[in-house]
Amino acid sequence: MQRKLWNKDFILLLQGNAISDIGDLLYSVAIGYWVYEKTGSSALMGVMTSIAMFVTMFLSPFAGSIVDKLSRRFVIVGMDSLRGLIMLALGVLAWTDSLSVPVVLLAAFAASLCSVFFNPAVNTLMIDLIPHDDMVRGQSVFSASNALINLVGKAFSGVLVAFLGVPLIVVLNGASYLISAVSEMFIRVPRTVQQGEKVSVKGVLADFGKAMKAIFSDRCLKLFIPFALLLNLLAAGPLSLMLPFCMEKGFTMDMYGYLLSVEVAGSLLCVLLLGIFKLKPRTRFALMAIGFIGSQALCVLAFLMTDFLPMAVLLFLSALLNAAGNSIFNAALMLALPEENRGAILGFIEAASVGGCALSAVIYGLLGEIFPLYLVFAVGSLISLPFALYLFSHRETKDFILTH
Repeated sequence: MQRKLWNKDFILLLQGNAISDIGDLLYSVAIGYWVYEKTGSSALMGVMTSIAMFVTMFLSPFAGSIVDKLSRRFVIVGMDSLRGLIMLALGVLAWTDSLSVPVVLLAAFAASLCSVFFNPAVNTLMIDLIPHDDMVRGQSVFSASNALINLVGKAFSGVLVAFLGVPLIVVLNGASYLISAVSEMFIRVPRTVQQGEKVSVKGVLADFGKAMKAIFSDRCLKLFIPFALLLNLLAAGPLSLMLPFCMEKGFTMDMYGYLLSVEVAGSLLCVLLLGIFKLKPRTRFALMAIGFIGSQALCVLAFLMTDFLPMAVLLFLSALLNAAGNSIFNAALMLALPEENRGAILGFIEAASVGGCALSAVIYGLLGEIFPLYLVFAVGSLISLPFALYLFSHRETKDFILTH
């Protein structure tokens, strides 16, 4: 464990992540616009968004176990390099006007296979690089970097797509991954407890069983994982379908970019404040509960708005509260994980969270073909409220935050 937050290795990891985030942001907007322009289908956009999520859902528990046995530097650098090459190839196809929807879906699948190994390697490494008493601040700094990039990028994403074109943006995304891989080569990565053990099907399945046992023997984890799946299923769909939602409302591409930016601005403000101030355990719990519940209540109101300005204000406040809840909960969760099979357990948690998001994207997309998206979004957020109220009024949730 490092003695100070701003150590060289943390800065290198932060820098590499920031560079690839820039490319990813522009790519997601560009390719989403390309697919929707070609097909006009919100359902297909939901499927495209959910591919990576389904891969994560089914493979994360096994990938986490494999990462526990490998050099995390090798995994991080290797996966960023592979994603860079995939995006460069996709950019060449777009440049020669050979790009098709099936190719885009195949590239999304290939890139998601890389991500499913990359994410647990980075998440477990962060636990080793950030001092444990600074975990909320450290994660907030990481989130703030991502939020700042999103704030600036999404505000101008529509303009950049129109000015640069989809092919060049895809190529830039590939280049950003390769630049990240170079910077990540210089991170000093501590060995894990299982590093060097032989990777085998039998060993991975054994780790899978140990992780399952650890989760179901922990009174908090066995409560959190099903609720992570359920709450993401009900509330995450609008995130992947904001473009067709804005078009349905009659907003322009510029307004779509600005709407995304105000959400990111809310998240950024929150994580900056959390990065500055240390909160007492009871304050953290109260802020987390208010954050999760309040964000969904504000979303219901925002989706029912017809004017851009009040919708933007409500989404800003919702994002601020949601970031507070997630930052506090995730920091506590990281500290609670046992070191010996940390990757495998993280894989289960990510599978539940991302699996809910994936199913949500598909369901919301299909419902959006039948009903107005604003109504689908509002009803989904409204249904999530009683489940959030139950989770954060539960004694186990309060004890968990107060003791980690």
